[in-house]
Amino acid sequence: MIFLIFWLIGIITTIMNPTIRTVQAISTNLLFYQLVITLTLTGVQGFLGHVFKSDMVAEYIGWEKGSPFQKELGYAELGYGIAGVLCIWMGREFWLAVIVIISPLFIGAAIVHLKEMMKNKNFKTGNSTILLPDLIIPLSLISLYFISVF
Repeated sequence: MIFLIFWLIGIITTIMNPTIRTVQAISTNLLFYQLVITLTLTGVQGFLGHVFKSDMVAEYIGWEKGSPFQKELGYAELGYGIAGVLCIWMGREFWLAVIVIISPLFIGAAIVHLKEMMKNKNFKTGNSTILLPDLIIPLSLISLYFISVF
């Protein structure tokens, strides 16, 4: 559930800026903070867990321990965490590229976790509760990007 906390931090940061008044400005600001705060924190947290505490994370999710794929996922998460920080200095085209890169990762992960629940009856906390952020984060980024553009 830490992912949802990161997502909410991005929203709260926007709400704390009372000078933004138009829908486009609000959505652009929300998008910025979701990219910079939510993706950065999510990426770093995912990296630390999947790389340095792989077996503990595997047990929490209900998956087999010792898979090197967790470390690969961890490094991918570090990559999008770094991309989140770079959104501070990069323009909207970069923001869109980051959204395009992370959305299939998050939505694909949600599908994998859902299949794991249906096929293997894996309802462990780490497998089931991650569905919400795996869907909310990319869908909110996509929505905010389109609202901010039009």
